[in-house]
Amino acid sequence: MDLTVILAGGALVVSLAALVAVLARRAPTTDAGTGPAYELLSAGIAELRASNMIAMGELRTEMQRTLGATEQQVMTQTGATQRSLHDLSRQLGVMSEQSARVSELAKDIGSLQDLLRAPKPRGGFGELMLERLLQDCLPVSAYEIQYTYRDGSRVDAVVRCANRLVAIDAKFPNESYTQIAAATDEADRTRRRRAFLQQVRRHIDAVARYVSPQDGTIDYAFMYLPSEAIYYEVMTREGVDEADLGTYCQERHVIPASPNTLLAYLQVVALGIRGLAMQERTRELQQSIAQVRREFERFVGLHDQLGTHLDHAMKKFDETERALARASGAIEGLAQVPIAAGGEQAVLPLGDED
Repeated sequence: MDLTVILAGGALVVSLAALVAVLARRAPTTDAGTGPAYELLSAGIAELRASNMIAMGELRTEMQRTLGATEQQVMTQTGATQRSLHDLSRQLGVMSEQSARVSELAKDIGSLQDLLRAPKPRGGFGELMLERLLQDCLPVSAYEIQYTYRDGSRVDAVVRCANRLVAIDAKFPNESYTQIAAATDEADRTRRRRAFLQQVRRHIDAVARYVSPQDGTIDYAFMYLPSEAIYYEVMTREGVDEADLGTYCQERHVIPASPNTLLAYLQVVALGIRGLAMQERTRELQQSIAQVRREFERFVGLHDQLGTHLDHAMKKFDETERALARASGAIEGLAQVPIAAGGEQAVLPLGDED
């Protein structure tokens, strides 16, 4: 039964009871004419009271059921709210831990910045990055860290390519570059950039000393820049009055390289050295061919000389053969000449006679 209908029926019963009570107070109890009507009304009221009691029982049952369902929903919602609060508390704890880690990381970054700011540890950091790059991309036998020249100077790393050495310097000055980012206005930035470029030129001159063909190096040395931003700043020419560092590096036989371009440059150098090796091999082959040609020409000369000697020998042989024929004819002619009378030829003894 609908709750609204039950409430309306209850209100109707209460109104009828109030009406009956008012009528009972107005009508005299000794009047015989009103007795049956009063009893009928009383019976109706009693029936309404019974109906009302049934309706109130149903209302109470419905209210209890509704209250039970509401209590269950409240308990369910309370449990969900408690779980949400628990998850929120756990997430807040995780965020608190992450915040602590971020704080520690910020301290580490500050320490790293202090490390990069010092000149000597900064060079060590660049050397560490270069060593890690070579270690990840090249075999151990293809490079060497802290290579020493004959004069005692030392370069950060060398890469071996076909019995040639490729020198790589990693001690790039980062202080002046970090000062560019701290400029307050455009004029201050221009002034700091000029100071940075001057320091880069001095470092290029220092790297150029690692080009040493007597030590087996190629004609160029690499200047390793530990950041792509620094590489862009070095290779970019902003003003017309700024000198071109690319041309300056070419004049000093220095190649600037960033972490993304160093391996590509090394591969180009390897291909160039292979081309030089092929050219050297071709030159040796040409020299061998020239030597074989000279030997062949010498053999041709000896063959021609032998042919000439054979011609002379054949001519001499023909001459001697003709001379021998003439001598043989002369001897035959002498054998046919008659011997004079009384002059018989004595027999010559040809052996011992008894």
